[in-house]
Amino acid sequence: MGSKKMFALLAVLLVAILGFMASFLGGSESGTYEGRVLVAGHGGHIADANVVINPAAAKDTIKIPSYLIWTGDKLHFIPLGESGDHAIHDVRIDSQDPNTVFWSTYTAKKPSVIVGKADLKTDKWRVEKKLDLPKEVIDFGQTTTKTLYCASGQTEKYFIPIFMGYPGFIDVIDKKTLELKRRVMLTSNPELPVNYKYTHGASSPDHKYLYLVINGAEGPFGKLTGVEYFFLLDLPALVETGEIKILKKATLTFPSGTITFRPSFTPDSKYILQSGRTRTFVLKTEDLSLVQQSPVPEGVENHDIVPTPDGRYGISTLRVPVDYEGTKVEDGQIWLYDIANNKYLGEPVSTCRHCHLKNQKHIPLTWGLEIVGCTRCHLDSRNTRRVLGDNTLCGADVILTKK
Repeated sequence: MGSKKMFALLAVLLVAILGFMASFLGGSESGTYEGRVLVAGHGGHIADANVVINPAAAKDTIKIPSYLIWTGDKLHFIPLGESGDHAIHDVRIDSQDPNTVFWSTYTAKKPSVIVGKADLKTDKWRVEKKLDLPKEVIDFGQTTTKTLYCASGQTEKYFIPIFMGYPGFIDVIDKKTLELKRRVMLTSNPELPVNYKYTHGASSPDHKYLYLVINGAEGPFGKLTGVEYFFLLDLPALVETGEIKILKKATLTFPSGTITFRPSFTPDSKYILQSGRTRTFVLKTEDLSLVQQSPVPEGVENHDIVPTPDGRYGISTLRVPVDYEGTKVEDGQIWLYDIANNKYLGEPVSTCRHCHLKNQKHIPLTWGLEIVGCTRCHLDSRNTRRVLGDNTLCGADVILTKK
C-alpha cells in the first residue's frame, strides 16, 4: 500500500475513533445548542449541568451527557455554604466575565442577606459579603429570615439583587468589591403598589432597563389576588441616582394560582419571558402587553425561564412532584420552551435527583470516600446538605453556544 493511501486510511480511522469517543463524551450529539445551565438550589449550592439541547428530539430535548469512563453524568455543583443561610434563588452570570457567577441568598439564620461570587472555571466559592436588612423590613417582621433575595439584574459594574419580601427593595452592589453602593426602597416611588407579596425582576441585555414584576395582594404581604403589576424602569437612573424612574407600566389579572416569579429578556430585548408558577408567558417590552401564555402540567411549578442565545427557546426551571418512599416530594427539573410555537418540547430533565439520589457510592472507585453520586466530586466543606427528600431549585442562568 502506498504512503498516500496509508495516510488516508489512518486519517479515516482517526476520524472514526474520535467520533466514537465524542459520542460518549456528548460532543457529537445531534443538538442545536450546547453549554452549561446553572441552577440555584435550596441546599446551599448551584447545580452546574453541561447540556446538549436538540429541539427536534422527541424526548431528550435537553440532555446531560455521560462521561466516557467515570460513572455519572456531566452534572456538578458549586458549594456555597450550609442551607440554613445559603439557600439561594438567584444566580447571575457576569455579563463582562463568563467565568464569574454572582449569587444571593433566600434564607438566613439571623436577619441579613448575603451576596457572593463563585468561579466557573473551578466550580468553587470565591467570596461573599453579608449585609444588614433595612429598618423597614425589620420593623415589618415577616420576611427577615426567609423570602429574601430572589431575582437580580446587572450592569457592567454592578450586580443588582432584588428583595422578594416585604417591603421590597433593590440593592446596587459593586461587582469587584461586593460593597453596597446604594439601596433603593420600592416605597420611594408612590406609583408602585403598597399591597403586594413578591417582587422579581431582570435587567435587559443592553443594560437600559430594569423590569419589575410585583404580585398584587389584599394587604402588605397578604393573600394573593391574581393581579400582576409590570414596570419597566430606567436602569441607569436607578444605579446612578437611586431614582425609580418608570418608563412603562401595565396591570393584568391572571387565573387563580398564578404567581409571577423570575423573568428574563430575550437577547434582542424585544420580549420578556416570565415564569408564572402555573404557566409561562411572554410580554412585549415596548408596551408590556401580553403576547402569549402556556400552562405547565398540573402540580408542576415554573420558577424561572431563560432564553437560548438566539431567543428562539427558553429553558424553564421547574419544581416537579415525584414519589419517594411513598410520599410526594419535589424534584428540580429543566424543560425547553418553544417561544414561536408557544409550547414545551419533549420532557424535562432533572438537575437535582442526579446528585441527590441516595448519594450512591460507585464501588470500587470510591471505597472510603464521601462522594455525592455522579457529581464525581468530594463534598466541599462549605456544603452539608446530603438528603434526598425535597430537592428544590429556583433561578437559573446559562452559557450556551448555537451549533
